Amino acid sequence: MTTTVGLPINVQPWLRFTATTVGRDKIYRAVQYFSRFLAWYLLRQGATKETVARFNSLKKTLGLSRKLMRFGKPVEHLENAARATVIKDEFLKFCTIGKQLAYAGYLTFDGIIFIDGAGAYKFQNIKKYGEYASKFWLAGIVFGFITGLYKTRQIHIRRESAVRGLAHSSEAEKSEARNDVKALAKEQHSVSKQLLQDGLDMLIPATGLGYLNLDDGAIGLIGTATAIMGAQTQWRKVNKA
Repeated sequence: MTTTVGLPINVQPWLRFTATTVGRDKIYRAVQYFSRFLAWYLLRQGATKETVARFNSLKKTLGLSRKLMRFGKPVEHLENAARATVIKDEFLKFCTIGKQLAYAGYLTFDGIIFIDGAGAYKFQNIKKYGEYASKFWLAGIVFGFITGLYKTRQIHIRRESAVRGLAHSSEAEKSEARNDVKALAKEQHSVSKQLLQDGLDMLIPATGLGYLNLDDGAIGLIGTATAIMGAQTQWRKVNKA
């Protein structure tokens, strides 16, 4: 007779989440940006230089680790851009291809920064490559934000049509319209959440490029918040929640 021994709690959802590169990246990102906030906060609270340096070191190490995990991802985004060419909606196709190409550019320069940071090869213009990476990153987020606004408009149009369907006399048509309204509300919730996440995320590269002047405390909290939002989305995706 075989006895199965397991943990007293169900850890399978957590294992499924951390088995994905995206899941692990969101955890690293949350810790990285919260470390950035803590370093800023503790410095202003009069903490010792050693304590502040400890969190700055953690931030830098996690940042480099995340770059390693993303190494090679430009190919994935180029493939996504190629697949997007079959999208029938011309505006949505333009934004999707633009977003994927921008992220491919961002991650290409991100890989160069990793090579330099890891000490494998030192580039003379590494600061300039960092600026290019931030510009491509910002462009990708902006394309995603515009896509979210466009989808919101399309959902609104479809919802108006579904609501009009509720006025039909047929119970079958009313039932179908109610299901459509519920589905559209769920879709809009997902789109709105992504819009909020993109709206916050674009502040990070915009600040890095000097377009905005947010301090490390604000950037740290923004990065932590969007990392948690991204982790929630990935958790639901892998656990079908």
